[in-house]
Amino acid sequence: AVVSTQSTGKCEILHWVPISKNAHEQDFCSVNPKFVAVVAEQIGGGAFFVLKTERIGGIEPSSKISKHNGAVYDIKWSPFNDNLIGSASDDGLVRLWNITDERGVEANHAPVQTLQGHGKRVGGLLWHPSAENILASSSYDNTIRLWNAETAQEVSQLSSFTNQITDISFTMDGSQIGSTCKDKKLRIFDAHNGTIAMEGPGHENMKVSRLRMLKDGNILTAGFSSTAARCLRLYDPRNLTKVVNELAIDSATGSLFPYYDPDLNLVYLAGKGDASIKFFELSEGSVFYLNQYNSNNAQRGLGMMPKRGLDSSINEIARAYKLDVAKKMVNVIPLKVPRQSKSFAEDLYPDTAGYEPALTNQQFIDGENAPPKLARFLDLQGATATSKGFSATNAKETCEEEQKMANGVDNSKELAALKAEVAALKNTVNEKLNIIEKQSSRITELEEENT
Repeated sequence: AVVSTQSTGKCEILHWVPISKNAHEQDFCSVNPKFVAVVAEQIGGGAFFVLKTERIGGIEPSSKISKHNGAVYDIKWSPFNDNLIGSASDDGLVRLWNITDERGVEANHAPVQTLQGHGKRVGGLLWHPSAENILASSSYDNTIRLWNAETAQEVSQLSSFTNQITDISFTMDGSQIGSTCKDKKLRIFDAHNGTIAMEGPGHENMKVSRLRMLKDGNILTAGFSSTAARCLRLYDPRNLTKVVNELAIDSATGSLFPYYDPDLNLVYLAGKGDASIKFFELSEGSVFYLNQYNSNNAQRGLGMMPKRGLDSSINEIARAYKLDVAKKMVNVIPLKVPRQSKSFAEDLYPDTAGYEPALTNQQFIDGENAPPKLARFLDLQGATATSKGFSATNAKETCEEEQKMANGVDNSKELAALKAEVAALKNTVNEKLNIIEKQSSRITELEEENT
């Protein structure tokens, strides 16, 4: 099928959006059928806007959430609750926010949960694909942490990184997490206990690379080759030392953002600073170029609408929300398969991930795994998780923390600094222990040679 693009007639969905100009490598946009969230440019602290998807025109200052003490680096909507969004920040915190249908962003909007534990800035977030309220965060303290978002308790910690983590991706059943890192290594972790299941060389260039764990078990990466050319690669997780397939893209310098559609085995590829979105098909261990959307304006990042929010009456198979920093606009780009028939195209809309999680958070904590629970596409049309509340068991502590901030008592920076110092000391201790172990082994070898 040929994927084409066509304007909705109101392509500039939002005007005068002060999109963040921070150099951090994330999408800065997250979308669901109800809301569009965009990381905002702000002097002092961090903020993001939340607006309804049907809104056209300028934004209102009241739609901004600005409760972080540092720049916001990532935002992600829950896959099972269209009213729950997480934010990651330079202040070392992950915060969760409940946005109601009726009131939207309220004055002095307070988080419903705060996740504390990282020793440095938190650069990325990712919700578990099938377990409710399990959230992963990656940090500049060189760890990935999994959280029970309801209780703010850490479920597992993934370490062994020696440089900045650039991306994370769950397998389809959420049992493992893949990662890319500036130390140029690919790693696959057990999501339950944090142990490394597999490790191997990644892209040779230290520029940012990203990955997606695919439905067939393979791993797709997007990054730079040793000659600084942008490329896509496929890896077999059973042997990360060998590249199964590689497709050269171009010699542009912007990092690549891959968006994976497991239902149709398609990948949409957007480059930071590019004016195009390329489409690829994954088939039989190879990547094939299909088509691309072109424009005249560079993109800072994209938000992709979940499959349940698409319009099947026009054969829309994806919808991108493109951030245009220069023009302060968010443009909506529908990607469609043109057909003469007006009937429902069943081949374009197989059963897809719905609103019902396959596992509770406790089932995942107890060691269970399951792929996402699928639903008929037409059954999801108009269905939402509107009234699904979020119950935070430490809501009292969260409110007390917000009150301290309101009263001018804020020790988060000191806390983050101390945690960072402790983390650095632990790394130093581990390095010394490794040296001692190697030297002791050598002593044993020499002693055996002398006897």
